[in-house]
Amino acid sequence: MSSLKNFLNSNRFIVLGGHKCGTSSLHAYLKQHPEIIMPRIKGQDILNRPSLTIEDYKNSYDTITTQKVFGEVSSVYLQSEKACLSIKKYFPEAKLLAILRNPVDRAFSHFNTLSDGKKSQLKFKNICQNPQQFKTNSILNIGLYYSNLKRYFENFNNQQIRILLFDLLVNNKRKFFSDFFEFIEVSQDFLPDTSFIVRKGGKQKELKKAIFSNPFLKATARTIIKPLTNQQQRYSLSKKFDNLFLTKNSLPDDLRSSLIDYYREDILRTQELLDINLSHWLKKP
Repeated sequence: MSSLKNFLNSNRFIVLGGHKCGTSSLHAYLKQHPEIIMPRIKGQDILNRPSLTIEDYKNSYDTITTQKVFGEVSSVYLQSEKACLSIKKYFPEAKLLAILRNPVDRAFSHFNTLSDGKKSQLKFKNICQNPQQFKTNSILNIGLYYSNLKRYFENFNNQQIRILLFDLLVNNKRKFFSDFFEFIEVSQDFLPDTSFIVRKGGKQKELKKAIFSNPFLKATARTIIKPLTNQQQRYSLSKKFDNLFLTKNSLPDDLRSSLIDYYREDILRTQELLDINLSHWLKKP
């Protein structure tokens, strides 16, 4: 790779988050673009970690120089004051994107990923029934976007920041990526393979465990598939297979209404800050 100075001065975009807003999938999709270079591994979040240096950040990328734009996708930078200051220090001209999801759905999805199952669901129900008692709960507060966004607008030029909604990524991928690629100034003609989801929310079915516990079935599948596919195709297939064995819970209407009330003020302030319409986040069942 080029020198550290060239690395710091290269064209760059950083996705700030947020968590459970499709960032893991987005990292995999963006890696496919021929004009973009991404870190080898998503989720290192080096700019948020005091123990790691800018040299560590540089070394998280492969030694490839033909791509046009360096990028990173984080799920935690939006909430991190340290990350904001690190970006301002090292990459003051970077283009910044935040992916925002309805905070109610985001919180529910987050709790559904926790490993303690029924215990998490019970805790989430208690939080929904009286969220004011749980103001310090980190999972709940990740969806309070206003103050975190305001920090970035205070430290960077407004033209450097683009807000994209998670709904657009889910419902109109062509429009989402057209807007994304136009902002970071790479070809908008390219549409990545988005037929897989990297970390789809839900509970794993027992059937998958039974299949993967059978060494004969695993070996047979590898023998058949590997000669017929490349690495990217195998990755996509593995994620599609994982997603077949997930079940998703739904959020009861009364709990949804309670959380909407909790997030209402922050949604209205965020809407005003960004000058976009978020009224659909406030619609009760």
